[in-house]
Parts: sequence; C-alpha cells; structure tokens
Amino acid sequence: MKIEMTINGASKALDVPPMKRMLDVLREDLGLVGAKEGCGEGECGACAVLMDEKLVDSCLVPAMQMAGSDILTIEGLGSPDDLDDLQNAFLDEGAVHCGFCTPGMIMAAYALLSHDPHPSEEEIRVALAGNICRCTGYEKICRAVAAAAERGYGERIKSRAVRHGDRKRPVFSGEERERFFSPSSLAEAFDVLRTSGDGEVTVLAGGTDIGPDMKGGRLVPAKVMDVFSVPELKGIEIVERGGSSYIRVGACSTNTDITGSPVTRKHLPALVTASLRSGALAMQNRATIGGNLCTASGAGDLPVVLLALGAKAVAASDSGERELDLEEFIVGYRKNSLRRGELLEEIRIPVPRDGSRQVFYKRGSRKALTLSRASLAFYAYCEEDRIVEFAAAAGSMSPVPIRLKNLNAAIPGARLCPRLPDEAARIAYDDVNPRKTPLYRKTMIVNLTHRFFSELVSCRA
Repeated sequence: MKIEMTINGASKALDVPPMKRMLDVLREDLGLVGAKEGCGEGECGACAVLMDEKLVDSCLVPAMQMAGSDILTIEGLGSPDDLDDLQNAFLDEGAVHCGFCTPGMIMAAYALLSHDPHPSEEEIRVALAGNICRCTGYEKICRAVAAAAERGYGERIKSRAVRHGDRKRPVFSGEERERFFSPSSLAEAFDVLRTSGDGEVTVLAGGTDIGPDMKGGRLVPAKVMDVFSVPELKGIEIVERGGSSYIRVGACSTNTDITGSPVTRKHLPALVTASLRSGALAMQNRATIGGNLCTASGAGDLPVVLLALGAKAVAASDSGERELDLEEFIVGYRKNSLRRGELLEEIRIPVPRDGSRQVFYKRGSRKALTLSRASLAFYAYCEEDRIVEFAAAAGSMSPVPIRLKNLNAAIPGARLCPRLPDEAARIAYDDVNPRKTPLYRKTMIVNLTHRFFSELVSCRA
C-alpha cells in the first residue's frame, strides 16, 4: 500500500502494509523513535502523537488511516541541539525521569497548550491523565506544563495547516485491493459490502477496540474497510421530521465530537458526561459512538445513557434502512443485529424535554479512566410535584446494558416526597442480578438510585 502524508512539516511517501500500526511506521520506516510502545492498547500514552492537530495513541492507528494526514511527533518540536521551549520546561522542572514516557507526556502537553494557553492545574492533570509515568513524577510534570504556560508557550504555537476535503486515500496493491477498502462515501461503503463475496468485512473506525483485539490475537480480519472519514457517518444535529424532532448523531462521531457539540452540551448532558469518562483525551479523539454500540459490551458507557434516553439505532444498506430500539440492536455480549451488507449509520435520540434532569453515574476500580463495574443513567421530567416521564438503564450488571424495567414502570406518576428515594432504591435492587460480585454491584445500584432521587426531591422542595 502506498500512502502520502505530512510528517513534522515534510511530505512523505511510503509503501507499507495497510494494518501496520502508525507507531511501527514511525519507528521502523521513518526512524522516528521518540514514540515508545508501552501497553500497545492505548492506555499508557507513551506512543502519543498529534494527527491532524488531535492527540492520538499511535499504537491504535493503522497505516491506511495515515494517508493524507498531518502528523506531529516529538521530533517535530525540537532537536537535541535545539530543544523546544516546552522540552526545556520539562528539563528545568526536573520532569524528565527515565525518559520512556516523556515524549508522550510532552505531546499531550503540547496538545493542551495549543488550544488552552493558560490551563488550570486541574485542566493540566486531566489533559495528562492518559499518560502513565512509571517513575511517579507527576508533580514535576504538571509544574513543567504550568511553567511553559506561564512563559507564553501556548500563544506561540502556530496552528498547523491541516488539509480537509480532498484527502488523499491509500493506494492498495493488486492483492490488497481484494482485502482492504477506504471508501470516501456511504455509497462506496455499501458497494464494498455488497461485492465483498463470502468473506466478512471488518469495519474499522477509530480502532480503539480493533487495535487491542488484534494485539491480543482475538481478531485476525480477512478484510478491512475504513469508514472513519466517511462524511455521511459524521455530524451531530437536530432533525425535524413529521412534526417531531430528534438528535442525529453520526455513527463515526467521536467522544470528542460529542463533548464539543453545542447540541449535545445543551440537550444531552448525560451523554457528554459519559463521553468524558470513557477514556483519556487521545482515546476520546478516536473512539466512536457507533463503535461503542457495535462492540456491544455490557461495560460500555454510552449505550447505558442511550437506553435511558430512548435512542434508536439506524442500520443502513444500499436497499434501505432499519430503525431499531437499542435492545433490538444489542442482542448479546459483543453481538449486534447488523445483517450482511449493513452498517450502523446513525443514532437517533428524541430531543429531551426542556427542564428534564439527566445523570450518568459510573463506578470502577478508580475515579477516572476505568472500566465500569457499575454504571447508571437516569432521565426524569417533572411537573410540579410529580414525575411525568422517567427512564433508567444500567451497565456492567449483565452481558449487555439493560433497562431497569420495574423501576421504569413504577416511577412515572410518582409524587416527589421524602419516601421516594427509599422506595426507588428498593425497586432498583431487584431490577439487577449481576453474576459477578453481586452484592457490590447491587449495593452500588441502590446507593446511586437513592442519590439520584434524593437530589431530584431536594431540587423540587
């Protein structure tokens, strides 16, 4: 496969295997060894670089997605004889320890300061949360970023020219053309699915699930189709149809798209919260809402919120579309109901009522960047002292996310009174039957349900 891209401001052309990781392309084909392999699953940040001005973990980006992109690595900031000011700040503050994680840390800091020249200490910590320092030197690292900010480093970063629109696609060899596909439109994607023969086509988007699966040997795809840049699969907007409206979220919209969209920030705050808590920034820049649904894991975060909001999944092919309730779409652990020739095109979410309350709770082994051990999403709309509309869903309670059916049936029409939190918590306790650590998970459901209703009652008092 031949690809063209810009690396540290210089045009490069390479001939590499389509699914070779960007990390390996940088190190082996370009001699840029600053990015390191730590976990190989996007959790440590040692391989972090900027791709089209967004922080990404290069261990999760296949070479076929590098085509036409603008990539910045640690080598693009400064040389050993002429260090960049941010690199010097790390030296001045003693923030360089063994050095293994330092390039990724600096790239994460660069990404932060490029869009927020004067971040708070909390914002610095959040921005670096996806970068592990095994030498445990976080305080000095945070001080280094703060020092660079104080010296005006962020204001001096010039926005890099990133190309959009006519993006150069990879050119596959004769044999590769039968196995790898990079459509530029939804029609092309449907054509690939229709003509691909008997071999199943693995659909590639952000790569945050496929990358770890391939590394662990759980996935050896026979054919791969990259849809991450298909324009029809992007976008977040309110659609008016038949006298009603819904929020359309394209299947390849990333967590970052969701957290940054004015539509979701106004109407879907619980979905924004879940997107922020589903991984560090480099993962949020790549993980897609469609991937989270198609993976169909019981521990997935976004499906829990979508269930509570009454969202529908739209499966599409060249013969039309099917609108499915999420319980119809997610049929089992890591199993969805897409048919041969179909893609998940978009998610449709009814526009919540003004004044409604939405909450997403998540509990895991630590406060942030953790796999969910218990998660809950609530939606409620009240009029005066009664709950008119209500829905709740839970994750990590079963092989797939579930609605709390007994609670959902009992609450609409309930009066907001001091007894309601205890009554709701009691019902929720019997709504879940987790197989692993059942007492812990059921206790979490009880506590979080009680918390939601206590806050709801107090707000109406």
